[in-house]
Amino acid sequence: MQFDVIVVGAGHAGIEAALSASRMGLKVVCITMRKDRIGHLPCNCSVGGPAKGHMAREVDALGGQMGVTTDYALTHIRRVGTGRGPAVQTLRAHVCKNLYPQLMQEVFLNQKNLTVIEAPVEKVLSSGDSVIGVELADGTKILSQSLVLTTGTFLNGLCHEGKIQTVAARHGDQASVGLSASIANFGIRLRRFKTGTTPRVAKSSIDFSKTLEMESEPDCGTMSFLHDKLHPQHDLLPCWQTHTNLNTHEIIQANLTESAMYSGQINGVGPRYCPSIEDKIVRFADKNTHPVFLEQETWTDEEMYVQGVSTSLSAWVQEALLKTIPGMENVVMLRPGYAVEYDMADPLQLTPHLMSKQLKGLFLAGQLNGTSGYEEAAGQGILAGINAARFAQNESPIDFPRTNSFIGVMVDDLTTKGVEDPYRMLTARAEHRLLLRHDNADERLTPISRQVGLCSDERWQRFEEKQEQIAKGIYDLSNAYVSPAHEAELAELNLAPAKDKISIYDLMRRPDVSLSVALQVAEKTSQPIDMPTNREAVEQIELRAIYSGYVVQQERMVKQAAKMEYVKIPSDWDYEAVNGLSYESREKLGRIRPVSIGQASRIPGVRPTDIALLVGHLKGKMGANL
Repeated sequence: MQFDVIVVGAGHAGIEAALSASRMGLKVVCITMRKDRIGHLPCNCSVGGPAKGHMAREVDALGGQMGVTTDYALTHIRRVGTGRGPAVQTLRAHVCKNLYPQLMQEVFLNQKNLTVIEAPVEKVLSSGDSVIGVELADGTKILSQSLVLTTGTFLNGLCHEGKIQTVAARHGDQASVGLSASIANFGIRLRRFKTGTTPRVAKSSIDFSKTLEMESEPDCGTMSFLHDKLHPQHDLLPCWQTHTNLNTHEIIQANLTESAMYSGQINGVGPRYCPSIEDKIVRFADKNTHPVFLEQETWTDEEMYVQGVSTSLSAWVQEALLKTIPGMENVVMLRPGYAVEYDMADPLQLTPHLMSKQLKGLFLAGQLNGTSGYEEAAGQGILAGINAARFAQNESPIDFPRTNSFIGVMVDDLTTKGVEDPYRMLTARAEHRLLLRHDNADERLTPISRQVGLCSDERWQRFEEKQEQIAKGIYDLSNAYVSPAHEAELAELNLAPAKDKISIYDLMRRPDVSLSVALQVAEKTSQPIDMPTNREAVEQIELRAIYSGYVVQQERMVKQAAKMEYVKIPSDWDYEAVNGLSYESREKLGRIRPVSIGQASRIPGVRPTDIALLVGHLKGKMGANL
């Protein structure tokens, strides 16, 4: 069998990789262990949240599927980060764990140019320094120009529940054993990471009167730019907040030997920013309480996800600690939580396009690269899918610099800094986050989607109409003015007079002038302005006006940083020949092999003086105009 692109795995990374390559017109095959697990949500039922919501919107702006499916499968949604600025604000949704994969499978299995095969993959096949396909467990060979591995926790997966160990990728799924050895043979460095999930409990056994109810916010906006409104199948649900206490912590402390993490059974490194409950108790011993959220996993079933209580303790300890939490005194545990260890590949061996430096045409995406989270996986999946498709067509890859997306920030972090524990996206990781807002992901990325052939005509039309409305709104506000002569009109709105003639658009830089106030000013000064009907366009107009000064400042910094990205370093550059480089810089540059001066400058431990030396040598050897 011959295809243009092979994708191994059909989790969040695999779905976006396979859909993007097939929608770009290539002949794609996705190989998965089980078709009925396509789009499965093995851990929580959430899509979005701080920084993760930004990436979900970016995947959508690129023509991905995650946001579209979320808007139809959601059971709960809220805007998060509202106490902070617009750079942090985004959406967090809960989706039905039955409906979400069902909708994903309908799209996936009916996608043009996409074939789905149910089988384990045992080997990666190569010819020289290039990938040529894979071999299945039954010996069948499938050939291709490029290959995307999105294996999640499947490589040598080992599940831990207290002292019980099970060879499995996750609850109900067998691990992949042969593939690890196969990719290791190409020089890909493998390490062990660990992640975990929480116990599931029966809704009917919870006393919600002892918890804080958190209602959905149905008017907070959509996850997909294709939708004007949400499309839930039933009325939206709340979630509930409670907390641990000293009794909970005492039970955990007394039974740490029942934890696979603390008994020495687990060798893998766990996530720093999503630790297990036993990890929290040990690391934050000064805290008397930790928040716990109860999330309903489906519309009608009993299963509740106990967010904040990820654990690898024995089942009887889990049940005992749950019963100390307010509202859960009589709780019935349906399924205990567990931890899973798995092989991950060192992302320092990847290019910024997620292609392996060891084997041309081999792309890696998702948890395999040392990340955690559905959204991080989806972001890598669509990037890898786009570039695997372009590699198969002998076209140049698409760059995703850290200045244009959270996806770019994540990939740059992975490929320049590497990972010591499972990587989670945080808004603080993006130095230009005011430019990378949740609300403007389409402006940043939809043109790229159109360029590579992922953006549908419907999406492009919506995008252009929205941009036209934004431009008209800004034009109208910029061509309406107030001056010292309008002192009385401004005083009626409790606004200080204008010292000079100023546009109403610039007036909005004042902290007391929102868009609604600006429109009142226009009305009172006989310059009425009609705002667009598109809610997101109106939001964009207001944000651009209020933060225009800061945005201009960040855009200037981005342009300066971009100059360093344009200075490319040959892939075979001999760092040993650069006299004066420190030993540490020579070792790191030679091992990571950055593609540009910009990337080299972000490698931890590489000195600014060494970057200056490198630029000088590039000038001398290549006659570069640097």
